[in-house]
Amino acid sequence: MRSSRALLWAVAAALVLTSPAGAQDLVPWRQGAVQPKGDAGFWWMTAEGGLAKQQGLDLRMVAFDSDVLMIKALQAGEIDSFEGSPINAMIATSKGGDLKIVGCSWPKLTYSFFAHPGIGSLADLRGKTIGTSAPLALPELVARAMLGRVAIESREVTFVEAGNDTERVRAVAAKRIDAAVSASDFAARKDLGLKVLAQANDILPSFLRACLVTRGDTWRKRADELVRLAAATMNGYDHALTHRAETIALARRIAKLPAGDPTPEASFDEVTRNRSISPSLDIDVNKLLWLRDFLVEEKLIDEDFEPGTMIDRSIRERALARLKGR
Repeated sequence: MRSSRALLWAVAAALVLTSPAGAQDLVPWRQGAVQPKGDAGFWWMTAEGGLAKQQGLDLRMVAFDSDVLMIKALQAGEIDSFEGSPINAMIATSKGGDLKIVGCSWPKLTYSFFAHPGIGSLADLRGKTIGTSAPLALPELVARAMLGRVAIESREVTFVEAGNDTERVRAVAAKRIDAAVSASDFAARKDLGLKVLAQANDILPSFLRACLVTRGDTWRKRADELVRLAAATMNGYDHALTHRAETIALARRIAKLPAGDPTPEASFDEVTRNRSISPSLDIDVNKLLWLRDFLVEEKLIDEDFEPGTMIDRSIRERALARLKGR
C-alpha cells in the first residue's frame, strides 16, 4: 500500500514537473516556518518533496527565528500562512486580529529544558537566566509552563533573547545563560555537554505545538488554494514519516548540517516514537482551550476568549476528500 502510494506520488510529481503548462499553472504560496534544524525534513517535505506541486502550488518556505516574527509577517501580508505555535495567533485574534486555524500538524511538543551541568533540576532554576528566541515566543512560553510545574513563577527568573534553537543551546553550553528550552534532539549532541532537566511533552501533554494558520482574508478569498495546501501538507507529512532516510537527508540539506550531526536521526526517531505529528491535521479543541487557560494564567489573554472562533474545519475536511478522490 505504502509503495503504491509512493509510486503514484512520484508519477504525479513527474507529470507536473515535465508538463510545459504545469510550471506556468502553479499558484505561488509563501509559508512561514521556524529556522530549519534537525526536524527540517518534516517541515520542508511538502515543498521540497514535490507534494505541493502535485496539488498545483508553488510553495516557497520562509524561515523565521521565532513564531512572534512569523505572526507579524503573516499580518503584514509577507507570507500567506505559517506552521507554528497558535499561541500568538490566539493573542492577536483576542485583540481584534483576523486569523484562522485550518489544521494542527504537531499535537505534541518536541522540546526539552536544557541546562549546563551546574544546574541540578528544574527547581534549581529560580533566580537563573533562561534563554529564549524572543519575548513571548514559544520557547519562553513552554519554559514558563514547565517552571510553573515546580512552582517557579516567570518573575522569579530572567528571560533573555539568545537566538534560535541552535544558538540557545550553544549559549547554554558556553554558560552564557543557565538554561533554555530547545528541540529535544540536541540531547544527541554529546559534544555540547548539555544536561536535560526535563522533556516538555512529559510535563505538558496538553501543550499543542503547531497549527496551520492563515489570515481571515486569505481564508475567505483563497479557500480552494488553502484546500490544496492542506492536502499537500497531509501528503508531505505522511511521506516524511514513512521515508526515514529521505527525511533525514532533507533535514541535513535544508538545515546545512554536517554528516556527523546526529540530530536529524534523533528527531525522526523521537517524532515517530511519540507520534508527535498528525498527518491528517486533526484539530483538538481541548488542547486549544488548555492553551487559552494557560495564557489567561499568564495574563496574556482574556478569560472570555473563545478559540473556537478561529477554527475552520471545512478546509481540512475538503482536503481529506480531495485526497480520497471525492
